[in-house]
Order: sequence, then C-alpha cells, then structure tokens
Amino acid sequence: MSVHIESPLGFTADFPEHTQVLEDSTAGPNSEQYGLLGGVLVTLIKDDTSVQDAPQANGWAHLMADFYLEDRGGTLLAEGELNLPGKAAYAVVVGYDDDGGPAKVAATVGVWESGRFIGVVVVWPYMNPEAEPRLDMLKEIVAAINVG
Repeated sequence: MSVHIESPLGFTADFPEHTQVLEDSTAGPNSEQYGLLGGVLVTLIKDDTSVQDAPQANGWAHLMADFYLEDRGGTLLAEGELNLPGKAAYAVVVGYDDDGGPAKVAATVGVWESGRFIGVVVVWPYMNPEAEPRLDMLKEIVAAINVG
C-alpha cells in the first residue's frame, strides 16, 4: 500500500506506506517535504520561473548540489541522468558531514516532465562505502513523482 499525494504545487506522488507529510517545509515557499522510513527526507520544490527546459533542470540540480559541496564540504558521489521512462531526471549526489552529526547523502534532482519542472532533494543517512550512493532507492523515489 502506498501514500498517494496530490499537491497544489502541480505534482502527484505515490510514496511508500508510512510516509509522513511534514506540515511546515523548512525549504521555504513553493516547497513540500515528506519523511520516508529509514530517515529519508524528500523535498519537492516548484521553481518553474527559473527552469524552462530539460537542460535548465540539469543546471538546477548542479546549483542546488553546490550547497552540499561547498557549504557542507561534501564529496561528489555520482551524477547523471536517472533514465526514468517519460521524464528527464538529472541527479547530483553528494556525501557530507551534518554539522558534527552522522554523515548523510544528498541527491539534488532536476525533473522535467510534460513540459514542466519540479526540483527534488532527497537526503538520507550514509550507510557505508559499499552501499552508497543508493541510486536504486533514489530512482524509486523520483519515479514515484509525476508532474503535469
């Protein structure tokens, strides 16, 4: 069973059972956040005024990843197209230390589907070098989101 979401930001999603809808997004206006099992935080950001096509969606993913690379002193783990049917989804995945807390992984994804954009940021606890980056998990989350 899944949690079906119809957002006023213009997307739908079918996230796993036990997904928590966080009432107040810490990502600012035009964003929504969801907590998934395993400490996974999914943030969706409507930013269609600055992104008008798939190449700009790729640029958005790089721009958002700069926060984790530069401000958090992160390390690039992976980047590239997620190859999901029906949408262009480009991800930049960064490992970083969370202000003295446990290490985390952040994936910034620019999604272009049906002529519309949605930004996705997924943050999860770092497991170990053999497991990270968990691109299959990231693909499942992004595939569950539909724009349009």
